[in-house]
Amino acid sequence: MTMMATLHRFRTVRSPHGRRFPVDFWSAAALGVVLLARLPAQGAEPASAPFPVVDLHVDLSYKVNFKGASLKTGSGQTVASKLRAAGVSGVVLPLYIPRNASPEGPRAVDLEHSFTRLMELIPETPPYALPGCERSDRAVRTWLAFEGAAPLASDPEAVGRWVKRGARIFGLVHTYDNALATSSSAGGDGSLPSRNGLTDAGRELVRRVHENGAVVDVSHASDAAADEMISLSRRAGMPVVATHSNARELAPHPRNLTDDQIRRIGETGGVVGVNFHSRFLVARGVAHLGDVVDQVRHIARVAGIDHVAIGSDFEGDILPPSELRDVSGFPRFARALARAGMSSDDIKKVFAENAERVLCSGRPASK
Repeated sequence: MTMMATLHRFRTVRSPHGRRFPVDFWSAAALGVVLLARLPAQGAEPASAPFPVVDLHVDLSYKVNFKGASLKTGSGQTVASKLRAAGVSGVVLPLYIPRNASPEGPRAVDLEHSFTRLMELIPETPPYALPGCERSDRAVRTWLAFEGAAPLASDPEAVGRWVKRGARIFGLVHTYDNALATSSSAGGDGSLPSRNGLTDAGRELVRRVHENGAVVDVSHASDAAADEMISLSRRAGMPVVATHSNARELAPHPRNLTDDQIRRIGETGGVVGVNFHSRFLVARGVAHLGDVVDQVRHIARVAGIDHVAIGSDFEGDILPPSELRDVSGFPRFARALARAGMSSDDIKKVFAENAERVLCSGRPASK
């Protein structure tokens, strides 16, 4: 068909009754462009609401209490105004006390100060809600955790009081060995991790945690301490978690877990929260989003899809993949898991449901 014939065809339009009406060619062309723009683009991803996210480890308490950051913005990785758009519906806030704030390790007064400050700020910082499991379409639920619980070694009865305050997870140790357990970092001096596990005080604290319906966290624990915590939890019929640890099989680092530990955590009904820090994702260099996907898939293969979660370690001075530099990367992460073959139901488990099960029931996944 010639160009002139084509133009002629567009100079008139026919009504449903067959009458012809003269139409300006350029108006018709513009109408065609508008109609074409309304058609879905081939290959375009449909718009959808983000998957809900419950993050097992966000170091906002550390940033607020010891780095002078605002709860509204943190370091930029966890900005309050971005949470709901990213799908974040819950966060665990560990009460971490850095070594430079207390060279001999965390003290009870340090924990009290951190807790009090958080409880003042949370009600003033929407969309955060005070600790608890009550759901809300508009609020981001919070829970508390210990990342180094040495002050409780001499006061194990305090566990019950902290659980009532909103603590759900108790990590016994951090970078340095303490009165409860040995660390994966062997005291922070670079030497090999200790073969010793829990102390008597550590075993008593684990018992008190279970007695109060809370769970213990093996992140940062030495292999011996982690193995003992898993065994004690299994005997008590309670789940155990690794809030922000990865698979050593993919990234050989003592902070990460062996496949046997991952499997045994799953057998308790617990979860492993995948950490976004490059050092724990890859052997060297800066990690990419695909490395996080690989960790999720590996842990799911070893322990089962009901036992892998997210423990980003945002605000913990981490170097994450550029695609996950802050909470706004969660929808991108979900799409990457989908492209890797994970179903929407399984992504929901990884992003929120597995973590919420442990946080809000303390019970293992139904068999």
